[in-house]
Amino acid sequence: MEFMFLFLGPVGAPHDPDRFAEMGRFSAELASRGILRRGAPLGGESDAATVRVRDGRAFVSDGPFAESKEVIGGFWIIDVAGRDEALEIARRCPHARYAAVEVHAIATRYLYTDTERGTPFVFVFRVEPGLSDPDGAKLREMLAFSEGLEREGKMIETAPLAGEPRPARIEPRGGKVLVTDGPFAESKEGVGGYGLVRVADRPAAIELAKRYPHARWGPIELREILFFDRV
Repeated sequence: MEFMFLFLGPVGAPHDPDRFAEMGRFSAELASRGILRRGAPLGGESDAATVRVRDGRAFVSDGPFAESKEVIGGFWIIDVAGRDEALEIARRCPHARYAAVEVHAIATRYLYTDTERGTPFVFVFRVEPGLSDPDGAKLREMLAFSEGLEREGKMIETAPLAGEPRPARIEPRGGKVLVTDGPFAESKEGVGGYGLVRVADRPAAIELAKRYPHARWGPIELREILFFDRV
């Protein structure tokens, strides 16, 4: 079963090379065991953007986002037997000693041919309260759009996240690593899925986000991927 780890941290937190190296060693261990499927650290929040389309008009907000106390610093995609094993790995993760890790089950990963041309970006599809897709029409529209992007040589992978098993948040408190089950009351916009794409640069990523069907339903947060840990 596949899960997405989102590594969160305070806005403006300085880069710590020792912690970065420790995460690298732990990711290498998971990769050697066939657990880590893909992972990546992300560029700074000052280069982030959110895109939303309302009534045919696109709204773009540049990062850092004043309303956010945390920012996504990276992500992993892991493949394990189930939720309990995913949570155990998240507890052991070096990042969990310093900041929060969100663990989300993946419904289905859709993989495409990576041309390796262009700069990789992750698009985080955020979900506002009340959004639903009872007949799967939104998912079908998103997958059709992804297939079009593959023909353009821009699509790497995409996936909707699953509501069950429920998400969890792992974070340090009082010298201990605590686990809280979702949904998370402090978050007005949850994460409903993600897409990995390749484009020329940040302006091209913003223009692509404006075309995404999800932008009509909720915000898309886009972040540059510094490099892929594993594929």
